[in-house]
Amino acid sequence: MRDFVEQVVEKLNVGVDKDRVSVVQYSRDAEANFYLNTYTTREDIVDAVRGLRHRGGRPLNTGAALRYVRDNVFTNSSGNRRPQGVPQILILLNGGRSSDSVDVPASALKQQGIFTISIGTQNSDSSELKKISHDPSNALAVSELTDLPSVQEQLSSVINRVLRAATPMTPTVTGKRALHPKHMKS
Repeated sequence: MRDFVEQVVEKLNVGVDKDRVSVVQYSRDAEANFYLNTYTTREDIVDAVRGLRHRGGRPLNTGAALRYVRDNVFTNSSGNRRPQGVPQILILLNGGRSSDSVDVPASALKQQGIFTISIGTQNSDSSELKKISHDPSNALAVSELTDLPSVQEQLSSVINRVLRAATPMTPTVTGKRALHPKHMKS
């Protein structure tokens, strides 16, 4: 998993006003290893990822982890830039069926405009991963977590599709002048 995360980070354009990365691990509880505004260079993120140790553990509370990410990572104080129109993408690596419900937290992430891409193993619940993903086609599958490199191209394709869809349109400017409300007739 570390190698996979490192490969994803290597393809990003990391910087204060560019791509930002956070890593959260979860089983029973979720814990942020670092936040979106912790590191500002690709090298620092890669070093931090290389130093991660797999948490492991049971039960797997994916719903609680999604809630944790929404409430603690995709926040302004943690480096979220959604108010500036920057697309927010969550990549979920999942190795099994959740012990808690993912419905409400997944829906809340979608309502907040976070594009979730889920990658699960054969032990994962594919319908659960489709619910979690912003779009069901963003749910990717591998046999085992050691097979993660096999979905690298698929993941890049999904990220690019999400970024194209999330790119805000430039407002069209017309030649009409807006009237101040005091000049309008009722």
